[in-house]
Amino acid sequence: MKNLKKTVWALWMALLLVADLAAAGAGASDPAGELFLLGKNAVHDKQWQDAISHWGKFVEKQAGDPRADEALYWLAYSLNQAAAESGDMARQAAQREQAMKKVEFLLDRYADSRWASDARMLRIELAERLVKAGKVQYKQYVTRGAEAENGSDINVKLVALDALLQMDAEKALPILKRIIRENKDKNIRAKALFVLSQHDDPSVAPLLGEIARKDADPYVREQAVFWLGQQDGDVGLKNLIDLYAEIKDPKLKEKVLFSISQSDSEESFRKLLEIAKTDPELEMREKAVFWMGQSDDQRAPGALMEMFRANSDPGLRKKIIFSLGQLESAQGAAFLKEIATGNFPDELKGEAVFWIGQKGGEANANLLKELYDGNASLAVREKILFSLSQNDSPAALKHLLAVARGEKNPELRKKAIFWIGQSDSDEAAKFLQQLVDQE
Repeated sequence: MKNLKKTVWALWMALLLVADLAAAGAGASDPAGELFLLGKNAVHDKQWQDAISHWGKFVEKQAGDPRADEALYWLAYSLNQAAAESGDMARQAAQREQAMKKVEFLLDRYADSRWASDARMLRIELAERLVKAGKVQYKQYVTRGAEAENGSDINVKLVALDALLQMDAEKALPILKRIIRENKDKNIRAKALFVLSQHDDPSVAPLLGEIARKDADPYVREQAVFWLGQQDGDVGLKNLIDLYAEIKDPKLKEKVLFSISQSDSEESFRKLLEIAKTDPELEMREKAVFWMGQSDDQRAPGALMEMFRANSDPGLRKKIIFSLGQLESAQGAAFLKEIATGNFPDELKGEAVFWIGQKGGEANANLLKELYDGNASLAVREKILFSLSQNDSPAALKHLLAVARGEKNPELRKKAIFWIGQSDSDEAAKFLQQLVDQE
């Protein structure tokens, strides 16, 4: 979960940098432009010491430049990144304190800068890391940021709350919960849910469940469901199961089902099986069957086979065949063969043949030829020829060549020749040349 937070922050910074590289290049013709571009390129290449050098020179020599505020920001950012890569704790703290001074200067000198909001967020990150290093005097920046009025800098407030959760959850949680319940901007509420979801307080899962049920906006409800599915332990799953029974919105219910499927617990599989067997909505049963096919649970093949036998709906049976085709299971593969050779409609036989063909390998190529020889249905035999063409083993081509040479049905023979023509093997080319020479 914490890695996800770091990934989101890193992505934001990458987008911010890429968006400004063009502007840096455009300024390369002015006296400071080359130095500015060198700084940007060093940040882009993550050459932090070079970046510190270039931005430091720019700040020192170009104090009156209209880009001085941005240079200060990237200097502070580079110092922080260099600190992160340093193995020396004292050096880390010293570089971050230098970065903090640059941020403070930026915010004092350029209060209206477009970089002010980013600088405030960076200041909070610096403060959080410095507090963890034992420099508790910096906690004030986190606390002030979290307690500030929402205003137009709500993103800074959320970053501060995220940091404060790690330091003083009792102070941060009530503020964060108030934003989630009361802020009028759905995007802010959704961002606040993300921050909340990164914390392991026992009150998090119930609140996510509450928002999933009650928030006025569908997007926010869906975000609550998603983050509920990312919660560790049984509490999140229990809330999801309760939610599934309560909500009526089909789209949200589908999101809940997906989140249930992401848990690899026994309880999650039991719930999927229950939905697949008993849900009054056929569409939800089909989706539960789909997610069972993505499961690593050893009970999945047997459960899917049992449902196939117990159901007569063609659509649901096709979904079950699809899910069996997704599983790496000898039991499931044997059942697909049973369907392909049994007393079932051609449509279902064709589906089973298709998924046998997708598994590849010589053994499955031989199985397909065995099915071809034992099947009287023209439609199913055409499916088998197609599946052989998708199998890249030498055995599959051998079987196609045998059909092309010996099949009495002209339509099937044409199909085999067509699929041989899609092969790039020398043997296929030689066979086709022989056919041409015979004409």
